[in-house]
Amino acid sequence: SQWIGQWAWVIVPWFWVVLYDPKYFANSAEGARTLSIWVGLFCMGLCMVPAIFGKTGDVPENLEVISRKNLKDNFSSLVKGLVETLKNAPFRRLCGATFLVFNAFNTVAGFSFFIIVHYMFGGQTGPDGSWIWPTLFGMSSALVTCFLVIPIITFLSQKFGKKNTFIISQGISVLGYILFYFCFVPGKPLLMFLPLPLFAFGIGGLFTLMMSMTADVCDLDELNTGARREGTFGAVYWWMVKFGFAVAGLMTGVIFSIVGFDSGASEQTSEALQGLLTAYVFVPMIGTLLAMWIMRGYDLSEERSHEIRAELEKRRGTTAIGR
Repeated sequence: SQWIGQWAWVIVPWFWVVLYDPKYFANSAEGARTLSIWVGLFCMGLCMVPAIFGKTGDVPENLEVISRKNLKDNFSSLVKGLVETLKNAPFRRLCGATFLVFNAFNTVAGFSFFIIVHYMFGGQTGPDGSWIWPTLFGMSSALVTCFLVIPIITFLSQKFGKKNTFIISQGISVLGYILFYFCFVPGKPLLMFLPLPLFAFGIGGLFTLMMSMTADVCDLDELNTGARREGTFGAVYWWMVKFGFAVAGLMTGVIFSIVGFDSGASEQTSEALQGLLTAYVFVPMIGTLLAMWIMRGYDLSEERSHEIRAELEKRRGTTAIGR
């Protein structure tokens, strides 16, 4: 799933090339408005694929009936499920770590474009300037994740466990962030690719591991409550991610204001550009270190997960497919 998802980030950086090419659009704002409509329609079509072609298996007989008459009971059941989900201590750690890593990254993710364009190329975005380098930077990061990070994370998690692999992978990404401070050098664009193999371990390792660890948490919840609630765990987890994404957008604007960066100006002060680079390095690095600290207390080990799975299979009288 993570491998397939990364291919979107191989494609998306090429939109910058289209946006800034006068052959396609008069200006980047017009291009962004037009592309947003077509990309949105395309993604909406993809979302309909499972709804149209997905096959529903056998439906349990004890499902609750959703109706106006039962609305109060339905809502109470929903709230009770959410409360039970949030009582799960390992799950709270997964949510907290994801919030810190992902949204600290998202706060400054867009800065790479401005750093490359304004800090490294003096604001030139035409064919003679920086137009291709942000594209190559974003695409390369996604490709490194697909072909290097995900296979290594998979191997390490089977050898050292998911929790330890999370801490290792995030520690590697911290080294990548530190290197970026020295590798964004005006006139030397190839140097900025040097930290990418380390940097990519952050987000690439995060979701590769978190989805699997959430599955372990669902087993633990079933052992404790007797209910199977992947949907509720998934809803809470991704609500938290989207809420954090909104917070990250707010913090991006705050940082722009603090460092004095004007995204609409063709020239920027050296202080603003240095402030942008500093934030690009230290904001996600601090978020990552805090996430590593939170995950130190995650106690759902591989051995415990296997014990839980065995107990659940004993209860059901069936053997589940290993994952």
